[in-house]
Amino acid sequence: MAATAGINASGQIVGYYYQDTGGTHGFLYSGGTYTTIDDPLATGSTSAFGINDMGQIVGYYQNAIALHGFLLTITPNPPPPAGTTADMILRGANSSAYAGQYEIYDIGNNAILAGYSLGQVGTDWQFAGLGGFFGSDTTDMILRNTNTGTFEVYDISNNNITNAAALGTVGLNWQVAGFADFNHDTMTDMMLRNNSTGGFEVYNISNNQITGTAFLGTVGLDWQVEGFGNFSSLGESDMLLRNSNTGGLEVYDIANNQITGAAFLGTVGLDWQFAGVAPVSGAGRSDLVLRNVNSGAFEVYDIANNAITSAVSLGAVGLDWQLGGFAVDPPTGSAASMDDVAQLVQAMAGFGGGSGGAGADLATAALAAGTSPQDVLTAASIDDDSRGP
Repeated sequence: MAATAGINASGQIVGYYYQDTGGTHGFLYSGGTYTTIDDPLATGSTSAFGINDMGQIVGYYQNAIALHGFLLTITPNPPPPAGTTADMILRGANSSAYAGQYEIYDIGNNAILAGYSLGQVGTDWQFAGLGGFFGSDTTDMILRNTNTGTFEVYDISNNNITNAAALGTVGLNWQVAGFADFNHDTMTDMMLRNNSTGGFEVYNISNNQITGTAFLGTVGLDWQVEGFGNFSSLGESDMLLRNSNTGGLEVYDIANNQITGAAFLGTVGLDWQFAGVAPVSGAGRSDLVLRNVNSGAFEVYDIANNAITSAVSLGAVGLDWQLGGFAVDPPTGSAASMDDVAQLVQAMAGFGGGSGGAGADLATAALAAGTSPQDVLTAASIDDDSRGP
Protein backbone atom coordinates (compact mmCIF):
# COMPACT_ATOMS: atom_id res chain seq x y z
CA MET A 1 0.00 0.00 0.00
CA ALA A 2 1.20 3.52 -0.77
CA ALA A 3 0.07 6.94 0.42
CA THR A 4 0.74 10.42 -0.93
CA ALA A 5 1.50 13.13 1.60
CA GLY A 6 2.64 16.26 -0.25
CA ILE A 7 2.85 18.01 -3.62
CA ASN A 8 4.55 21.20 -4.80
CA ALA A 9 3.84 23.70 -7.59
CA SER A 10 5.92 21.65 -10.05
CA GLY A 11 3.73 18.60 -9.54
CA GLN A 12 6.38 16.66 -7.60
CA ILE A 13 4.72 14.28 -5.15
CA VAL A 14 6.10 12.71 -1.99
CA GLY A 15 4.72 10.02 0.26
CA TYR A 16 5.49 6.57 1.57
CA TYR A 17 4.72 2.93 0.89
CA TYR A 18 4.67 -0.20 3.01
CA GLN A 19 6.86 -3.22 2.36
CA ASP A 20 5.77 -6.80 2.91
CA THR A 21 8.25 -7.31 5.73
CA GLY A 22 6.98 -4.28 7.65
CA GLY A 23 8.08 -0.66 7.83
CA THR A 24 7.83 2.04 5.20
CA HIS A 25 9.93 3.67 2.50
CA GLY A 26 9.52 7.26 1.41
CA PHE A 27 9.19 8.11 -2.27
CA LEU A 28 9.41 11.02 -4.66
CA TYR A 29 7.41 11.00 -7.90
CA SER A 30 8.87 13.49 -10.37
CA GLY A 31 8.91 13.66 -14.15
CA GLY A 32 7.21 10.30 -14.53
CA THR A 33 9.63 8.35 -12.33
CA TYR A 34 9.70 7.22 -8.72
CA THR A 35 12.73 7.57 -6.47
CA THR A 36 12.80 5.66 -3.21
CA ILE A 37 13.82 7.72 -0.16
CA ASP A 38 15.50 5.87 2.70
CA ASP A 39 17.45 7.88 5.22
CA PRO A 40 20.93 6.30 5.54
CA LEU A 41 20.61 6.43 9.36
CA ALA A 42 17.29 4.58 9.41
CA THR A 43 17.08 1.07 10.81
CA GLY A 44 13.29 0.95 10.50
CA SER A 45 10.96 3.14 8.48
CA THR A 46 11.44 6.28 6.40
CA SER A 47 8.47 8.45 5.42
CA ALA A 48 8.26 11.66 3.40
CA PHE A 49 5.47 14.10 4.30
CA GLY A 50 6.08 17.35 2.45
CA ILE A 51 7.93 19.00 -0.43
CA ASN A 52 8.32 22.72 -1.13
CA ASP A 53 8.70 24.51 -4.46
CA MET A 54 12.49 24.31 -4.14
CA GLY A 55 12.24 20.51 -4.08
CA GLN A 56 13.24 20.17 -0.43
CA ILE A 57 11.55 17.23 1.32
CA VAL A 58 10.72 16.81 4.99
CA GLY A 59 9.80 13.65 6.81
CA TYR A 60 10.99 11.29 9.50
CA TYR A 61 12.98 8.11 9.90
CA GLN A 62 13.14 5.55 12.65
CA ASN A 63 16.25 4.06 14.17
CA ALA A 64 16.66 1.67 17.07
CA ILE A 65 16.00 4.44 19.59
CA ALA A 66 13.31 6.81 18.34
CA LEU A 67 11.85 8.81 15.46
CA HIS A 68 13.93 11.61 13.93
CA GLY A 69 12.97 14.29 11.47
CA PHE A 70 14.95 14.98 8.29
CA LEU A 71 15.30 17.64 5.65
CA LEU A 72 16.22 16.31 2.22
CA THR A 73 17.67 18.46 -0.54
CA ILE A 74 17.69 16.68 -3.89
CA THR A 75 20.56 17.49 -6.19
CA PRO A 76 20.70 16.44 -9.86
CA ASN A 77 23.32 13.95 -10.95
CA PRO A 78 26.49 15.62 -12.24
CA PRO A 79 27.22 15.34 -15.99
CA PRO A 80 29.49 12.56 -17.27
CA PRO A 81 33.16 13.12 -16.40
CA ALA A 82 35.71 13.93 -19.07
CA GLY A 83 36.70 10.88 -21.07
CA THR A 84 33.23 9.28 -21.05
CA THR A 85 32.59 7.54 -24.37
CA ALA A 86 29.62 5.33 -23.52
CA ASP A 87 26.99 4.70 -20.86
CA MET A 88 25.60 1.49 -19.41
CA ILE A 89 22.12 1.29 -17.90
CA LEU A 90 21.24 -1.38 -15.36
CA ARG A 91 17.87 -2.24 -13.85
CA GLY A 92 17.24 -3.86 -10.49
CA ALA A 93 15.63 -7.28 -10.90
CA ASN A 94 12.02 -7.63 -9.81
CA SER A 95 13.13 -10.26 -7.30
CA SER A 96 15.66 -7.93 -5.67
CA ALA A 97 15.40 -5.20 -3.05
CA TYR A 98 16.02 -2.70 -5.86
CA ALA A 99 13.14 -3.76 -8.11
CA GLY A 100 12.47 -1.25 -10.87
CA GLN A 101 15.40 0.98 -9.99
CA TYR A 102 17.56 2.20 -12.88
CA GLU A 103 21.20 3.19 -12.71
CA ILE A 104 23.49 4.76 -15.28
CA TYR A 105 27.24 4.11 -15.45
CA ASP A 106 29.61 6.38 -17.39
CA ILE A 107 32.31 4.38 -19.18
CA GLY A 108 35.56 5.47 -20.80
CA ASN A 109 39.00 4.03 -21.48
CA ASN A 110 37.81 0.55 -20.50
CA ALA A 111 36.74 1.64 -17.03
CA ILE A 112 33.58 2.72 -15.18
CA LEU A 113 34.16 6.39 -14.39
CA ALA A 114 30.99 7.16 -12.41
CA GLY A 115 27.59 5.72 -11.53
CA TYR A 116 24.31 7.33 -10.52
CA SER A 117 20.66 6.49 -9.89
CA LEU A 118 18.16 7.50 -12.56
CA GLY A 119 15.11 6.69 -10.45
CA GLN A 120 12.55 3.97 -9.95
CA VAL A 121 9.70 2.86 -12.21
CA GLY A 122 6.95 0.36 -11.39
CA THR A 123 7.92 -3.24 -11.99
CA ASP A 124 5.10 -3.68 -14.53
CA TRP A 125 7.15 -1.40 -16.78
CA GLN A 126 9.85 -3.41 -18.53
CA PHE A 127 12.86 -2.16 -20.46
CA ALA A 128 12.21 -2.15 -24.24
CA GLY A 129 15.19 -0.36 -25.78
CA LEU A 130 17.28 2.76 -26.24
CA GLY A 131 17.69 5.29 -29.01
CA GLY A 132 17.54 8.93 -30.02
CA PHE A 133 13.82 9.66 -29.69
CA PHE A 134 13.94 13.35 -28.79
CA GLY A 135 15.83 16.01 -30.75
CA SER A 136 19.59 15.89 -30.48
CA ASP A 137 19.87 14.96 -26.81
CA THR A 138 21.70 11.85 -25.73
CA THR A 139 20.26 8.36 -25.93
CA ASP A 140 16.78 7.98 -24.47
CA MET A 141 15.03 4.96 -22.94
CA ILE A 142 11.73 3.29 -23.83
CA LEU A 143 9.79 1.18 -21.35
CA ARG A 144 6.65 -0.88 -21.97
CA ASN A 145 3.84 -1.77 -19.61
CA THR A 146 3.48 -5.54 -19.46
CA ASN A 147 -0.22 -5.31 -18.63
CA THR A 148 -1.46 -2.71 -21.12
CA GLY A 149 1.16 -2.61 -23.89
CA THR A 150 1.68 1.14 -23.39
CA PHE A 151 5.07 2.58 -24.39
CA GLU A 152 6.74 5.38 -22.43
CA VAL A 153 9.88 7.24 -23.45
CA TYR A 154 12.27 8.68 -20.88
CA ASP A 155 14.60 11.40 -22.13
CA ILE A 156 18.07 11.09 -20.62
CA SER A 157 20.63 13.88 -20.69
CA ASN A 158 23.77 14.38 -18.60
CA ASN A 159 22.99 11.38 -16.38
CA ASN A 160 19.48 12.59 -15.53
CA ILE A 161 15.97 11.77 -16.72
CA THR A 162 14.79 15.14 -17.99
CA ASN A 163 11.34 14.27 -19.30
CA ALA A 164 8.85 11.44 -19.77
CA ALA A 165 6.21 11.07 -22.47
CA ALA A 166 3.66 8.39 -23.33
CA LEU A 167 3.93 7.16 -26.92
CA GLY A 168 0.67 5.22 -26.95
CA THR A 169 -0.59 1.67 -26.54
CA VAL A 170 -0.13 -1.29 -28.88
CA GLY A 171 -1.66 -4.73 -28.36
CA LEU A 172 0.57 -7.17 -26.55
CA ASN A 173 0.46 -9.52 -29.53
CA TRP A 174 2.88 -7.01 -31.08
CA GLN A 175 6.35 -7.52 -29.61
CA VAL A 176 9.43 -5.31 -29.96
CA ALA A 177 11.73 -6.55 -32.72
CA GLY A 178 14.31 -3.78 -32.55
CA PHE A 179 15.19 -0.11 -32.96
CA ALA A 180 16.89 1.67 -35.87
CA ASP A 181 16.43 4.61 -38.24
CA PHE A 182 14.11 3.10 -40.83
CA ASN A 183 12.96 6.34 -42.51
CA HIS A 184 16.30 8.19 -42.68
CA ASP A 185 15.31 11.17 -40.52
CA THR A 186 18.26 10.62 -38.10
CA MET A 187 15.81 9.67 -35.30
CA THR A 188 15.43 6.18 -33.89
CA ASP A 189 12.30 4.25 -34.94
CA MET A 190 10.72 1.13 -33.45
CA MET A 191 9.99 -2.16 -35.21
CA LEU A 192 7.25 -4.39 -33.81
CA ARG A 193 6.30 -7.91 -34.88
CA ASN A 194 3.00 -9.70 -34.50
CA ASN A 195 3.64 -12.93 -32.63
CA SER A 196 0.59 -14.58 -34.22
CA THR A 197 0.99 -13.63 -37.89
CA GLY A 198 4.68 -12.72 -38.26
CA GLY A 199 3.76 -9.25 -39.58
CA PHE A 200 6.26 -6.40 -39.20
CA GLU A 201 5.24 -2.80 -38.46
CA VAL A 202 7.48 0.26 -38.22
CA TYR A 203 6.66 3.09 -35.84
CA ASN A 204 8.48 6.31 -36.72
CA ILE A 205 9.36 8.33 -33.62
CA SER A 206 10.39 11.99 -33.49
CA ASN A 207 10.47 14.36 -30.52
CA ASN A 208 8.81 11.80 -28.25
CA GLN A 209 5.86 11.22 -30.57
CA ILE A 210 4.89 8.50 -33.00
CA THR A 211 4.79 10.41 -36.28
CA GLY A 212 3.85 7.58 -38.61
CA THR A 213 3.45 3.85 -39.05
CA ALA A 214 4.13 1.53 -41.96
CA PHE A 215 3.38 -2.14 -42.45
CA LEU A 216 6.37 -3.90 -44.01
CA GLY A 217 4.82 -7.30 -44.67
CA THR A 218 4.61 -10.76 -43.14
CA VAL A 219 7.33 -13.38 -42.76
CA GLY A 220 6.80 -16.90 -41.40
CA LEU A 221 7.35 -17.24 -37.68
CA ASP A 222 10.09 -19.80 -38.27
CA TRP A 223 12.16 -16.76 -39.32
CA GLN A 224 13.35 -14.94 -36.22
CA VAL A 225 14.87 -11.47 -36.00
CA GLU A 226 18.63 -11.56 -35.37
CA GLY A 227 19.49 -7.87 -35.59
CA PHE A 228 19.63 -4.66 -37.58
CA GLY A 229 22.53 -3.05 -39.40
CA ASN A 230 23.85 -1.61 -42.65
CA PHE A 231 24.14 -4.99 -44.38
CA SER A 232 23.47 -3.60 -47.85
CA SER A 233 26.33 -1.07 -47.58
CA LEU A 234 23.86 1.62 -48.66
CA GLY A 235 23.74 3.44 -45.34
CA GLU A 236 20.42 1.87 -44.46
CA SER A 237 19.02 0.10 -41.41
CA ASP A 238 18.45 -3.42 -42.74
CA MET A 239 16.98 -6.42 -40.94
CA LEU A 240 18.61 -9.83 -40.55
CA LEU A 241 16.37 -12.86 -40.01
CA ARG A 242 17.30 -16.47 -39.31
CA ASN A 243 15.34 -19.63 -39.90
CA SER A 244 14.94 -21.45 -36.58
CA ASN A 245 14.67 -24.82 -38.33
CA THR A 246 17.48 -24.64 -40.91
CA GLY A 247 19.84 -21.90 -39.69
CA GLY A 248 19.41 -19.97 -42.94
CA LEU A 249 20.18 -16.23 -42.86
CA GLU A 250 18.20 -13.69 -44.88
CA VAL A 251 18.71 -9.92 -45.16
CA TYR A 252 15.81 -7.55 -45.80
CA ASP A 253 16.94 -4.15 -47.06
CA ILE A 254 14.83 -1.33 -45.60
CA ALA A 255 14.67 2.25 -46.88
CA ASN A 256 12.02 4.88 -46.17
CA ASN A 257 9.84 2.42 -44.26
CA GLN A 258 9.77 -0.12 -47.08
CA ILE A 259 11.47 -3.42 -47.80
CA THR A 260 13.40 -2.69 -50.97
CA GLY A 261 15.17 -6.01 -51.43
CA ALA A 262 16.02 -9.38 -49.91
CA ALA A 263 19.12 -11.55 -50.10
CA PHE A 264 19.89 -15.03 -48.78
CA LEU A 265 23.27 -15.09 -47.03
CA GLY A 266 23.60 -18.85 -46.51
CA THR A 267 23.07 -21.42 -43.79
CA VAL A 268 24.94 -21.89 -40.52
CA GLY A 269 24.45 -24.82 -38.15
CA LEU A 270 22.00 -24.20 -35.33
CA ASP A 271 24.66 -24.93 -32.74
CA TRP A 272 25.92 -21.45 -33.71
CA GLN A 273 23.63 -18.89 -32.09
CA PHE A 274 23.33 -15.14 -32.57
CA ALA A 275 25.68 -13.10 -30.39
CA GLY A 276 25.45 -9.63 -31.92
CA VAL A 277 26.00 -7.21 -34.78
CA ALA A 278 29.10 -5.04 -34.54
CA PRO A 279 31.73 -3.31 -36.70
CA VAL A 280 34.27 -6.10 -36.20
CA SER A 281 35.97 -5.91 -39.60
CA GLY A 282 36.21 -2.13 -39.66
CA ALA A 283 34.59 1.16 -38.64
CA GLY A 284 31.06 1.58 -39.92
CA ARG A 285 30.63 -2.10 -40.83
CA SER A 286 27.75 -4.33 -39.70
CA ASP A 287 29.20 -7.78 -39.16
CA LEU A 288 27.47 -10.79 -37.64
CA VAL A 289 28.94 -12.56 -34.62
CA LEU A 290 27.75 -16.06 -33.71
CA ARG A 291 28.67 -18.24 -30.74
CA ASN A 292 28.84 -22.01 -30.53
CA VAL A 293 26.56 -23.29 -27.78
CA ASN A 294 28.75 -26.33 -27.20
CA SER A 295 32.26 -24.89 -27.20
CA GLY A 296 31.81 -21.17 -26.46
CA ALA A 297 33.70 -20.29 -29.66
CA PHE A 298 32.94 -16.97 -31.38
CA GLU A 299 32.87 -16.58 -35.17
CA VAL A 300 32.51 -13.30 -37.06
CA TYR A 301 30.87 -13.16 -40.49
CA ASP A 302 31.86 -10.03 -42.39
CA ILE A 303 28.89 -8.70 -44.37
CA ALA A 304 28.98 -6.17 -47.23
CA ASN A 305 26.61 -5.59 -50.14
CA ASN A 306 24.21 -8.21 -48.75
CA ALA A 307 26.80 -10.97 -48.88
CA ILE A 308 29.08 -12.73 -46.41
CA THR A 309 32.56 -11.78 -47.59
CA SER A 310 34.60 -13.74 -45.05
CA ALA A 311 34.40 -15.67 -41.79
CA VAL A 312 36.99 -15.54 -39.01
CA SER A 313 37.23 -17.26 -35.64
CA LEU A 314 37.53 -14.89 -32.69
CA GLY A 315 38.43 -17.66 -30.25
CA ALA A 316 36.58 -19.51 -27.50
CA VAL A 317 35.51 -18.39 -24.04
CA GLY A 318 34.13 -20.74 -21.39
CA LEU A 319 30.35 -21.11 -21.42
CA ASP A 320 30.15 -19.95 -17.82
CA TRP A 321 30.76 -16.48 -19.34
CA GLN A 322 27.58 -15.15 -20.94
CA LEU A 323 27.58 -12.39 -23.52
CA GLY A 324 26.36 -8.96 -22.43
CA GLY A 325 26.68 -7.18 -25.77
CA PHE A 326 28.99 -5.53 -28.28
CA ALA A 327 29.99 -1.88 -28.15
CA VAL A 328 31.31 0.60 -30.67
CA ASP A 329 34.58 2.14 -29.54
CA PRO A 330 34.37 5.79 -30.73
CA PRO A 331 37.97 6.80 -29.92
CA THR A 332 39.40 4.37 -32.52
CA GLY A 333 37.17 5.52 -35.38
CA SER A 334 36.89 8.81 -37.17
CA ALA A 335 33.51 9.46 -35.58
CA ALA A 336 30.78 7.39 -34.02
CA SER A 337 27.33 7.83 -35.45
CA MET A 338 24.21 8.18 -33.33
CA ASP A 339 23.13 4.74 -34.51
CA ASP A 340 26.46 3.30 -33.36
CA VAL A 341 26.07 4.83 -29.91
CA ALA A 342 22.45 3.69 -29.69
CA GLN A 343 23.50 0.13 -30.56
CA LEU A 344 26.24 0.33 -27.97
CA VAL A 345 24.05 1.48 -25.15
CA GLN A 346 21.17 -0.77 -26.10
CA ALA A 347 23.38 -3.83 -26.15
CA MET A 348 24.78 -3.01 -22.75
CA ALA A 349 21.41 -2.05 -21.33
CA GLY A 350 20.27 -5.57 -22.03
CA PHE A 351 22.05 -6.56 -18.83
CA GLY A 352 19.25 -5.08 -16.72
CA GLY A 353 16.01 -6.46 -18.09
CA GLY A 354 14.75 -7.56 -14.70
CA SER A 355 14.75 -11.24 -15.56
CA GLY A 356 16.90 -12.21 -12.62
CA GLY A 357 19.87 -13.12 -14.82
CA ALA A 358 23.40 -11.75 -14.96
CA GLY A 359 22.17 -8.18 -15.30
CA ALA A 360 20.17 -8.42 -12.12
CA ASP A 361 23.23 -9.70 -10.29
CA LEU A 362 25.31 -6.82 -11.62
CA ALA A 363 22.70 -4.29 -10.57
CA THR A 364 22.46 -5.72 -7.09
CA ALA A 365 26.20 -5.84 -6.67
CA ALA A 366 26.60 -2.26 -7.84
CA LEU A 367 23.93 -0.99 -5.50
CA ALA A 368 25.36 -2.95 -2.61
CA ALA A 369 28.70 -1.31 -3.30
CA GLY A 370 27.24 2.08 -2.47
CA THR A 371 25.72 3.39 -5.68
CA SER A 372 22.19 3.55 -4.33
CA PRO A 373 19.49 6.17 -4.90
CA GLN A 374 20.45 7.76 -1.60
CA ASP A 375 23.84 8.68 -3.04
CA VAL A 376 22.23 11.46 -5.06
CA LEU A 377 20.35 12.83 -2.07
CA THR A 378 21.64 15.06 0.69
CA ALA A 379 19.78 14.71 4.00
CA ALA A 380 20.11 16.70 7.20
CA SER A 381 18.59 15.12 10.31
CA ILE A 382 16.34 17.28 12.47
CA ASP A 383 15.74 15.81 15.88
CA ASP A 384 12.49 16.51 17.70
CA ASP A 385 13.46 16.68 21.36
CA SER A 386 9.95 15.70 22.38
CA ARG A 387 10.48 12.28 20.78
CA GLY A 388 13.63 11.49 22.69
CA PRO A 389 17.30 11.28 21.66
